[in-house]
Amino acid sequence: MKRTKLFAGAALLALMASGAAAETFKMQTFLGATAATTKAFEDMAAQLKADTGGEVDIQVFPSGAVVGPTETLEAVRNGLLDGHYTGPTFFAGVDPAFAVLGDTLSAYPNTDVRDKWFVEGGGLELGRALYAKYDMHMICTVHWPQEQIPSTVPIRSVDDFQGIKIRAPGGLPSDLLTRAGASLVNLTPGDAISALETGVLDASDLANVGLNMAFGMYQNAPYSIFARHSMPVTEMSVSMAKWNGLSDDAKAKFEAACQTLSATLETTLGEQEIAAIEKAKSELNVEFIEFGEADAEKFRNMLLEVWDDWGGRNGDAQAIVDSHKAYMSSLGIL
Repeated sequence: MKRTKLFAGAALLALMASGAAAETFKMQTFLGATAATTKAFEDMAAQLKADTGGEVDIQVFPSGAVVGPTETLEAVRNGLLDGHYTGPTFFAGVDPAFAVLGDTLSAYPNTDVRDKWFVEGGGLELGRALYAKYDMHMICTVHWPQEQIPSTVPIRSVDDFQGIKIRAPGGLPSDLLTRAGASLVNLTPGDAISALETGVLDASDLANVGLNMAFGMYQNAPYSIFARHSMPVTEMSVSMAKWNGLSDDAKAKFEAACQTLSATLETTLGEQEIAAIEKAKSELNVEFIEFGEADAEKFRNMLLEVWDDWGGRNGDAQAIVDSHKAYMSSLGIL
């Protein structure tokens, strides 16, 4: 305890000596208070406050605590929040470029390859340029696991989506599934559970296996489809004014903390996913179906049609599409 107090006191003196002002960041997440992502973000906030001697003091709010999940962008602009940890797809209605940035669908074989686009292919720079237009600074992307589709019927190929009644949240994934022949039904995740039981739905697009299990999606859906239909992006962004008010040292530590959070969640969520899959198999007898390369290529070709549509909606969306195509070509997957 004495060492902690001495460290805190020394850090405060260092902060005062540097002339840097303490900044409080009110930041909202995209999941609830008990979610692993929220807990990890709280741990990050505490460590970052210590590492910066109090210069960066993040107050973490769970989803919906201040505003709705689609409203955090505007909440930062009007001062209700100072930042968020969320996904760009929540703002697809504000700017189509957020939809294109926020979900790469079937472009890449897995999220590890996709995430290299942000580091090696110019994705982070494009994301930052987009958020800057809304007076925000995008700090880094944060790991999110690949998604699967709970289904009451086996879907073993892209062609099997023909006529399937599926709950989907809208945006690019819905566009892709429609092109595959699926019939979209607009329901909340909660309503989708009973709809799977009554036959109103054949399948439901929601999230990764861990969250699907938590929602109870597999209670009436004995199949889980890994179609690579959706690879959402999550990120952390803050008010540009608040970011510019930080010292260079605090900025560097904020970026490092964000990257550490991403690495931590890759391990934590990965372990939870393995456990969820085993539980779904052993307790619910769920069959896991993974599309092969031929169907991955079919979906990839459909994605190009989706990108032609969404990329043409404005210059920022097109720039992101063009960057993905160039990176995919460099990898030999396009």
